[in-house]
Amino acid sequence: MPAPCSAAANVKAELTIDQPKIAVSLDANNSSGSGQLGSACPFLASLPSPPLVKVPWHKRFQQLFAPQQFQAAVLAGRNGGSMVQVPKQIGFTNFVMPNDAELAREAFAGELYGTTLQSNINEPHGRAQPGPRAGAPPQVPAGLLQPAFSGSAIAGYLPAIEQLVTRHLAEWEAAGEAGVRGYDGLKLLTYEFIISITLGREYSRQEVLALSEHYKQWTVGFLAWPWLDLPFTSFGRAMRAKEALLAHFQEAVTAARAKLAAGQEVPGIIGSLTAAVDEEGNTLTDLEITENILLLLLAGHDTSSTTLTRLLSTLHDHPEVVQQLRQEQADVMARHGERLIAAAIRDMDYADAVIRESLRLDPVVSGLFRVAAKDIELGGYLVPKDTPILLPLHHLAANDERWAGMAGEDDPSRFHPARMMTEEGRQPGAQMPFGSGPRFCLGERLAMAEMKCVLALLTRHYSFSVDNDTEWVQGVGRIPKNGLPVKLQRLTQPVAAA
Repeated sequence: MPAPCSAAANVKAELTIDQPKIAVSLDANNSSGSGQLGSACPFLASLPSPPLVKVPWHKRFQQLFAPQQFQAAVLAGRNGGSMVQVPKQIGFTNFVMPNDAELAREAFAGELYGTTLQSNINEPHGRAQPGPRAGAPPQVPAGLLQPAFSGSAIAGYLPAIEQLVTRHLAEWEAAGEAGVRGYDGLKLLTYEFIISITLGREYSRQEVLALSEHYKQWTVGFLAWPWLDLPFTSFGRAMRAKEALLAHFQEAVTAARAKLAAGQEVPGIIGSLTAAVDEEGNTLTDLEITENILLLLLAGHDTSSTTLTRLLSTLHDHPEVVQQLRQEQADVMARHGERLIAAAIRDMDYADAVIRESLRLDPVVSGLFRVAAKDIELGGYLVPKDTPILLPLHHLAANDERWAGMAGEDDPSRFHPARMMTEEGRQPGAQMPFGSGPRFCLGERLAMAEMKCVLALLTRHYSFSVDNDTEWVQGVGRIPKNGLPVKLQRLTQPVAAA
């Protein structure tokens, strides 16, 4: 675990590093961008600070728009060390960044020991985001949220998921030769999924489109610089969109509490949240519930839709993988029948490997921030209290030692789902698409179940073609500039039980 305290040590180095997209310079002078570091703790007083990598101000925008390249270029300046630090610049915070998956896990796990905290890095930026920040509700104990994502809860959601995916795929099929924009179609599918499962009722297409427009304005705007809450800025529109979403969720919470008071059952995740009571008798406030619903939308909508979009594109280029998915579905149907019950989902090992391999190559969440809750040691370096720690998830996954130096189909740059079914592949390695430690995503099993349902119903009943002639640009994950046109055609001989 990271050791607490703080120190200043004098390390001198000069190095200029030119990467394809970013020029950075190294100046390991113990500066965090805010002066000398120091500590009364003798142990930490003996530690050096991470090498300081200076990035031209205009290149800092690549943190948002080209995160993998940014992470790789900055970490190239670590001069053999396990971490770097980047100074504060106008509009951008300072941070340290580890180059090692185990150090990233230490930073995640530090929340259990009070050495790190979850962080919203930019306060104006953070106000548009859900979750903990100044003046916001306290962090909700995981125990109050876990029942909504238990195995039995997810099993209860599966009939609704199956019905929803079946309906959306039929709409794609009905589009015929005109096809659909796969990215837009999957965003609509996953949004309707998460809003229906979360709030426990069916929504009309008109309602879904109206709510998704608020959601779109919010997600586009909270990443928009400058972070000024004005009517004509994207950030200002994001604030209003967030308010509209929270108001809708508050209506749902009020209705759910009224049903509970009348002794009626409340379906969906909102039922679990409003009824949740931990061992000490604590319950969730309305604000905690509405903020967590917003977090669920962000975690369960864009991650799934972006991953499924990339999967559609990749599967188009790998018919052998599609065929193996169909064979697995035949085997699953022979054991469990046609309905997508929990046991059937559990037995989709190859579908699981396909999804995880896609997340390895193209994780939706490129990086996450934590902040040092006190002066700590991490990777042999001093990390002072309140220092942001950027965990470069994309870079770590791309440089996973499990696959380093492999050639042929095992080349780490190639899509090869079978690697995830090996003994090594079943271990997490440097891959953390759903986080790690106490912040491991509670919705991971629900997201995987949803994506497996889509793959199962798609490969059982349809052939498909995709227009892959497109550029992939940074959004929430990498998304296709052309929207990924897709055409579905029903199989003349649907997959049957083997």
